[in-house]
Amino acid sequence: MTPFGRFVMVAGAAGLLVLGTAGQSWASTPTSSWTTGAPTPVTELELPMAFQSAPDAAGMYFAYYTTLESGTRPYAGFQPKPADADGNPTLQAVFSSFNAAATTTDSHCSPGADGGAGVSCAVRFPYAKGTMYTLDLKRASVTGDTQLMTGDVVNTSTGAVVAHIGSFSLPATSGRFKKSDGGFIEPYLTAGCSQQVTVTYGVPVGTEAGVSSTATLPTVTDPASGSCLSTAATTTSQGRQVTVTGNAFG
Repeated sequence: MTPFGRFVMVAGAAGLLVLGTAGQSWASTPTSSWTTGAPTPVTELELPMAFQSAPDAAGMYFAYYTTLESGTRPYAGFQPKPADADGNPTLQAVFSSFNAAATTTDSHCSPGADGGAGVSCAVRFPYAKGTMYTLDLKRASVTGDTQLMTGDVVNTSTGAVVAHIGSFSLPATSGRFKKSDGGFIEPYLTAGCSQQVTVTYGVPVGTEAGVSSTATLPTVTDPASGSCLSTAATTTSQGRQVTVTGNAFG
């Protein structure tokens, strides 16, 4: 593990978990829908989430699709993880691309994504339960025929960068982020089916040409069948609070 300041433990190639090992398709997991309300695609996406309660264990992945104009679809999200050596609860933030043309020189990233082509970036950091953390994703620059994509975790209230997730390059034709998209909540390990996690989705923000746009809170929908997870949602002053419960919990 490589330190990143005093806050972070980096998950290298061996620490990046393969998604989908619980044997469920993404079509049979709870799904989310979100929008920034922006009039056009955006260069920067801010996707906030807080964890009110979660076991100090791996099992669930709270993921956002972050599709680009070309249709290539990076994923980003959070995964609860075991407590660190000091007993602090930790989250792993993930930013990955399944594009075969993706490349990286970032030490937080490794080649391959979910057993296929692409790039996977991840970082673990201790977190405070109830505190909102934002996935700050950017089309940071375009140089010739290549664009650089970056991901960081930011404290939503203070704006301070908590952790660098990683960065990778894509063809410049990949374009900007779509203004609206979806996501999923996946038990990527069988253990996820025996857990209960409560999170709060904040309002997404999209920024283009220095202008930021927001709209409504994300929504979460359960599939008709086939998932070991079920959700219950309520709206609070912080956002859309969702409790996700595995059918083997308790």
